[in-house]
Amino acid sequence: MKKLSFILITLFLFMGLGACSQSRVPDAVKTAFVTKFPTVKKADWSREGNTEWEAEFVLNNKDMSANFDRNGNWKETETSLALSELPETVQSALRQNFSDFEAKEAAFSETPSASVYEVIIKKGTTRLEISFDADGKIVSQEKAGND
Repeated sequence: MKKLSFILITLFLFMGLGACSQSRVPDAVKTAFVTKFPTVKKADWSREGNTEWEAEFVLNNKDMSANFDRNGNWKETETSLALSELPETVQSALRQNFSDFEAKEAAFSETPSASVYEVIIKKGTTRLEISFDADGKIVSQEKAGND
């Protein structure tokens, strides 16, 4: 019985160590992050699916996140915004197209191919994420989670 317990404990320890090594942030990702954000001293890392890593950090008193693939290629940076920080073009588009919704959260999202303002809006139990370009044109619209 003691031998079986020892084997089970050993097995669980090795399985746990394997899980820890899989969650280690690759050096290429850390290097890319430091290159892109050299003044950031602390970031909280997490996996974003099987192929990306996400760093959450504060820069210039703004909550931010940045995503990189496992090779260190930058994919996206999001900067949290107060609703009042949205450009007037976006605020106007919200009033015009979603007057019966309440704006709840906002962020500025940059990718290698585009930059958009993302706004979470709510009406009853319906939550939507709307993306706008700088001119206030709707780029995308999708259901949002209940964060």
